[in-house]
Amino acid sequence: MTDAPGPEESPGPEEGPGPEESADARRKRAEDAVRAIADGAQPGAEAFRLSNEFTDEWTARLAARLRRMLGRR
Repeated sequence: MTDAPGPEESPGPEEGPGPEESADARRKRAEDAVRAIADGAQPGAEAFRLSNEFTDEWTARLAARLRRMLGRR
């Protein structure tokens, strides 16, 4: 027997990075947005961009999990 995680435990390529990597990536994007705003970018546009990226990431994760649960790839 092995201690390796099963397919349902490890994120697939369609799910993207794991939660820790994802949090680090989101933090970096948020810091980049703050810098852009400080340099004159529109705050609303930056917030909208961050929101869309976050929603797209979690929608892809949910879709991948549903496909896995329903036995579809």
